[in-house]
Amino acid sequence: MYIWEQKVKWQNIVNINDVKYTEWSMNEKYRGKSAEIAKDMGAEKLGFHVEILEPKSYSCPYHFHHLEEELLIAFEGHATLRQNNELTEIKPGDIIHFKPGPEAAHQVYNHTDQPFKFFALSTMDYSEVCEYPDSKKIFVSRLKKVFQQGKDVPYLTDEENPEKYWPTK
Repeated sequence: MYIWEQKVKWQNIVNINDVKYTEWSMNEKYRGKSAEIAKDMGAEKLGFHVEILEPKSYSCPYHFHHLEEELLIAFEGHATLRQNNELTEIKPGDIIHFKPGPEAAHQVYNHTDQPFKFFALSTMDYSEVCEYPDSKKIFVSRLKKVFQQGKDVPYLTDEENPEKYWPTK
């Protein structure tokens, strides 16, 4: 018997079809399901999860990172990517890399009536600062706080209705 034929369960191997999803919602505009694989596997320098974005929902507010890189791989469905204030459709098989900096500001919106399933990966940096250009907020990773004009504010402040910031065609 070859080693790959054995029924060994490794802690560092997860089958994407076997992950357990948890529903999440910040309000009616931001909702979906997420499998927090990185946490479950004990990752320390990488953050990664599989997400199912519900129809007519946003993944998170429009943002960019100062230190961290992100990678998105589309598995199922279609969505719209807002990147640097331009819109592009995402389809299964697309791999999208976001480098640090304002030119990589991004947000995903599921514009369809079907779920959008994707894998998201990011580097983790204790000193990360994330900016939200629409609401002029920053997130300071080390403090685990969001600030707007120097005041500690809730995460969705001024982004409860993200469509008002989207460019029109």
